[in-house]
Amino acid sequence: MLMLSFQENMHRVFLPLLLVALVRSQDTCLSSEEEPYLLFGTKTAYIFAHKGLSNNNRAHEVPGCKPIAFWLMNRHGSHNPESNEIKELQNLEKLKDNIILNYRNHNLRNSNHRMCPADVNLLERWLWNPRHNQTFAGDLTSDGYMSTQQLAQAWRQKYPGLLTDNRHDYLFRFSNYQRSSTTFRAFTEGLFKTQADGIDLPKENDEKHIRPYKFCNTWVNNVEQNNETLTQRETFESSLEYKQMVTNVSQRLGFNYDMEPQVVRNMYQMCAYNKAWDVTQISPWCAVFSHEDLKRLEYAEDLEAYYKYGYGSDLNEKVGCVYIKDMMAFFQKHIDNESIKRPRVSVLMAEAAGILLALRASNAYRPTSPLTAETYPGGNSRWSSSTMAPYNANFAAILYKCTLNGKFQINDKYQVLFLENEKPISFEGCRVGLCDWSRVNTLFANVVNSCDLKACNVATRGGPCVAIILMIVVLILKITRL
Repeated sequence: MLMLSFQENMHRVFLPLLLVALVRSQDTCLSSEEEPYLLFGTKTAYIFAHKGLSNNNRAHEVPGCKPIAFWLMNRHGSHNPESNEIKELQNLEKLKDNIILNYRNHNLRNSNHRMCPADVNLLERWLWNPRHNQTFAGDLTSDGYMSTQQLAQAWRQKYPGLLTDNRHDYLFRFSNYQRSSTTFRAFTEGLFKTQADGIDLPKENDEKHIRPYKFCNTWVNNVEQNNETLTQRETFESSLEYKQMVTNVSQRLGFNYDMEPQVVRNMYQMCAYNKAWDVTQISPWCAVFSHEDLKRLEYAEDLEAYYKYGYGSDLNEKVGCVYIKDMMAFFQKHIDNESIKRPRVSVLMAEAAGILLALRASNAYRPTSPLTAETYPGGNSRWSSSTMAPYNANFAAILYKCTLNGKFQINDKYQVLFLENEKPISFEGCRVGLCDWSRVNTLFANVVNSCDLKACNVATRGGPCVAIILMIVVLILKITRL
């Protein structure tokens, strides 16, 4: 009897604990993770990509040197969905209803892959924001506007002697389309603490220098619109690892079949947007993915960016060189004639493509081996679109005039500090991003000297066909006139 009583008591104690353990092992509360995965390719919030940079970072303070010229490429902040994304992202409302129905009906193919009640409730409350429509498509969000202002203020705090209130110290360049002009307004409001409309700021809208890739037919045809550019991404998305990710997500959402990969990507895009729009809030769509799921989706984006804007094509250097040539010419003017006072600050409002192409042309972040579908995981140790081109990404170069001082290893009158997202870029022969001007000339001589965009005028993939069609049209016109 004593033994039976003991067994009964043990049964009463351990059975509830066992049930709790089983529930906890089956339910995954991804929305309440202490360390969520927050890198989403070019839709990464700057604060997440910027993580690890100390508030006491003083790379801009160079002993014995004074900054005399500032060159900056600055990407826009977070934005509303693009016009071609709105319909598919809006359809996530229907998908959400089906997911909730799956959980209500207990349609769980694999009970070891399911969301916890808190995540399900969070997803059930999600609604599509009607403001995300064609009228506001692609324009900055309020968070994107404020983060751009804050970044401008951060630059001014670092370089108060250069970023002054004098409008003649500046040259701003931005495109005519809405997001670029809004970014210009946000950045200048951050600098001057007043609306740019009330200040007659020197500015240019030369699209060929701001977005040279859009005017290079050879690049457009052979890289951007070339299906072969996506070969490695598509190969990776056909791999067992990627397909397993799709299966895991489908099971977690209660579907008895694997969802279409595009639907999974739509959820990923919504997750990324949500976290960029409000970095403090939990995104219900992020709770759909595990850390490993998100890493695989991120790597697919890295593969596309690597071949479209990075080291995957030689044409990328030939287009990105425009930015490096512009920077070198800007600094050379100040070196050749120190009496030149203005502009001392050149700011170009860029896109992710421009930032990545410029970094490619500068030979920064070159991987030890090419990124391929087979190099996952670990293949993006140097090339990462999340950390290189998040929202508000920036590529800066600052020219310093120095007093020669062996103690500080200053052996050249002029020094250039290279920063990417406010962190020093490591170039061979330089010290923590700081390079002698003579070394800068050596690093970029070939890129600058060969940068005339002649490659944009050669025959493209569709060149012969286009020529034949034009000849036929001309011939027909001649015949009709006879």
